[in-house]
Amino acid sequence: MTTATQNTPETTVHSVIATVKGLVSVMSREIELLRAMKIKEMSQLQEQKLVLVNAYEQGSSQLKKDPSFMQHLDPLLKEELRDVIQLLNTTVSENETALLAAKTSNERLMQAVVEAVQEQKVKSSTSYSQAGVLAAQKAQSTQTTAPMHLNQCL
Repeated sequence: MTTATQNTPETTVHSVIATVKGLVSVMSREIELLRAMKIKEMSQLQEQKLVLVNAYEQGSSQLKKDPSFMQHLDPLLKEELRDVIQLLNTTVSENETALLAAKTSNERLMQAVVEAVQEQKVKSSTSYSQAGVLAAQKAQSTQTTAPMHLNQCL
């Protein structure tokens, strides 16, 4: 007679709790990186986060298959599950806030770069006036009078 390891509801709950703790840990690290604006380093966490999210979804769906077992679950285990789910929800909310703050900061930075480029473009414009003088040269010549005069008969 072989003994097969059966996936009991208690085992699934323990697995979900461990998965949620791992997910909270990864998301907390992600929040730290977002706040420090170390966006490139976040990519290392994404694969790990995806694996944990998939494991959480699997465990949750297994638990939802038979909701009646929760009534017979050890109260301490039930409370621990509730606590980690609440911690996950709080961490997800913090993560969302950090993501929005980083996005806003990046948008402001990009806008400042665009404005600086446009301002520099205007300053170094190379358009010609009707007299055939470069705008940049005209601006310089009005500041210091040049001893030369353009013969407009040409």
